[in-house]
Amino acid sequence: MVLWGSDDSILRYLTLSSVFTVVLSTLSNHSYLFARRPARLLFLGFLSLLTVAMKFLRDPETRSPRLLSFPFYIILSLLSVVAADDCQPSTWTVDARPAAPTPFIASNATIRLKSASVALIGAVEPGEINCRYRGSTYEDVNYYTCTQLAERYEITIEKFFMLNPDLDPDCGNIQPNTDYCVDGFIEPVRATDGHCGPPNNNATCLGNQSGQCCNAETWTCGNSTADCAPGTCYEGACVGDNIYSTDGTCGYAYGNRLCIGKWGDCCSLDGACGTGVDFCGEDVCQSGNCTRPNMPSPAPTLGNTTDGTCGGA
Repeated sequence: MVLWGSDDSILRYLTLSSVFTVVLSTLSNHSYLFARRPARLLFLGFLSLLTVAMKFLRDPETRSPRLLSFPFYIILSLLSVVAADDCQPSTWTVDARPAAPTPFIASNATIRLKSASVALIGAVEPGEINCRYRGSTYEDVNYYTCTQLAERYEITIEKFFMLNPDLDPDCGNIQPNTDYCVDGFIEPVRATDGHCGPPNNNATCLGNQSGQCCNAETWTCGNSTADCAPGTCYEGACVGDNIYSTDGTCGYAYGNRLCIGKWGDCCSLDGACGTGVDFCGEDVCQSGNCTRPNMPSPAPTLGNTTDGTCGGA
């Protein structure tokens, strides 16, 4: 007894049943009558079973062995339906990602702009404006706005233009609702390696962790009393060379610098620091501890006038 029938008949019925099942499954995915999976499974399984049964009834000789093939056809049909159901039907739609919400901007909101100097805050190179504070213009601006900003923040108009070099001298290109620099300075070269002064591109010790006084004898940054002493400290956290000479020159020919410390306490008419009569004596000393001629004191006038006259006459 052949359990499954001949090989040709099994292959033929398998092919017929599979093709029929796929066609029905495709049609069901496009029909509203089969919107739910249980209904499609039952309906397609029933049609597949009915198709195979009708074929067997027309063929009495092989009817008995092929009846044993019914479970195989049913399982194959159901698997085909389930596989078709798991595929995404053409009627499905993928939800689009929601668009980012548009930020709300009030109709009366003011957008602040930044001038060139203010935009450099936090990223300043030597020679650029190191802006420490900014002030804003209003909606209405004119040629007098620069002066108004300078007066509001108590700086001179010259410094305001120095802090904002992008402005025209007549303030004609000042912009409304814009931030401008009102406090700052020109960024110097920093002594990041601890070497300072004229031999080192005039690097400053200010802000240096190793010291903030530039010693004019070693041209290095330090914090000791000797480093910061007048007459030795060239610049940094000290009075500096602008006031007290660090090279022995002084007087009106050298920026009116004074003499102190190891250089002496007198500045001669020749612009040299020193001590003694050659530097501090009469007619040779222009500043410092100079010797001054004794001036006679006027004789005091005693008594009070009785007739309105006074003096020596």
